[in-house]
Amino acid sequence: MSQIDKIMEEAEHSYFKEDNLEKVLELTKKAMDIDPTDIRPIDLMGVALFETGHNDESIICYDKIIELDPDNNDAKLKKGQVLTELKKYSEAISIFDELIENNTDRKDEAIIAKLTLNIEMEDEESYQKTLKLCKKVIAEEDSKYLKDEIGFIESIHSLLKNQ
Repeated sequence: MSQIDKIMEEAEHSYFKEDNLEKVLELTKKAMDIDPTDIRPIDLMGVALFETGHNDESIICYDKIIELDPDNNDAKLKKGQVLTELKKYSEAISIFDELIENNTDRKDEAIIAKLTLNIEMEDEESYQKTLKLCKKVIAEEDSKYLKDEIGFIESIHSLLKNQ
């Protein structure tokens, strides 16, 4: 097991078992100092920064991952989610649309992220278009993830519409 593997094992333990985000940040920084091209510590650092409210720094992590691996759809999705938190809606929608249109491995998550963003933006027209796409994907691809999530999203949408 390499030195970075050991550090990442400890960082993941700190994240999942201890919920010690400061230790996660310290360990991921240490791993990045050893190998700044290893995506694992950059990704975990991005998550920890997001969870501690350091959204701009979190985006820097995801941009670095995308720079190192332009096809990393997980980093793109996470960047879109952080942009949503920062209320940079048009940038987030662009990312989600790219993931959907390119039929990536994160397409389903991007559809759900876009639906929730449409609700937040109170954009009923875009919500309905995205919902139609979601139902089409469920019908054509039998997406368990979308089936599991869509009921909850529609309930939230309905509650907010009826307020």
